[in-house]
Amino acid sequence: MNTFQLTCFLTVAETLSFAKAARLLNVTQPAVTHQIHSLEGELNAQLFKRTTRSVEITQEGLIFLNDAKNVLNIITLAKKRFEEPVVDERQFFSIGCHSHNELHLLPGILRQMADSCPMLNPVFQVVPFQHLYQLLDEEAVDVIIAFQEKGQKKIGGIYKELAQVRITGILPATHPLAEKELLDEDDLQTQRLLLLDPQRCPDSLNMVQHKLTTERAVSDLLMCGSADASVTLAKAGFGIAIQPDFPALRDPTLAYIPINGTEPLSYGAYYKTASGKPLLKDFLLLCKKYFSSID
Repeated sequence: MNTFQLTCFLTVAETLSFAKAARLLNVTQPAVTHQIHSLEGELNAQLFKRTTRSVEITQEGLIFLNDAKNVLNIITLAKKRFEEPVVDERQFFSIGCHSHNELHLLPGILRQMADSCPMLNPVFQVVPFQHLYQLLDEEAVDVIIAFQEKGQKKIGGIYKELAQVRITGILPATHPLAEKELLDEDDLQTQRLLLLDPQRCPDSLNMVQHKLTTERAVSDLLMCGSADASVTLAKAGFGIAIQPDFPALRDPTLAYIPINGTEPLSYGAYYKTASGKPLLKDFLLLCKKYFSSID
């Protein structure tokens, strides 16, 4: 079954004449007759009753009429789509980060970007550390939001600081230590520490964790696979979560107390270049305003 067979069938059904159908289709009458015979053979049904004077559509032909119209319409629309392809006007902007928790920092920023760019299509890449920086090298992401890496890890591109983030101990607001302004070493020695898995932790935070866990018993430490898991266990009373403090992500049922003797961590954006990238420039500007407003 092909489109020409269906077109011949519908034209004969409309005109009830093989000769008129041939003229309308600009083909010979034998060609139309051949297509109808072929279609009837494929369907194993007689579609028309033909005499020397008239052509009548059969009951089988009437049943097939709507099917033929629908099939031909679908095929015609499918062809038209490729003849006149729709231009994809979406403007993709790819953001990389290490933790799903950090995505909660972005809704307000992305909302403002969408106001000036209605076709904005954000794409998120949340992958392990080294793989994410490899995506930056390959320019498979436009920007990475992360803590500044120090030491041996070399990251190609530009780093722009957005905020200084304090290291805090996170514990229930009802905890006896919740009223303190600072947590010192003696406070932490009496509590189990909830730490991020070193494999899922930025180097800058790893250094802080290492310092806090020196000479601590293994039973006093609990390694967590994510920031969300650590906060969940802190809320359940399993210990004090050691984490950077983003005010926008705070849970009102928890207390966030700075740890004495720890330096703030630099949090910012890694990118290759902002030249010729208006969406990236807009993102960096809005990020700077956002983090400045919540310091």
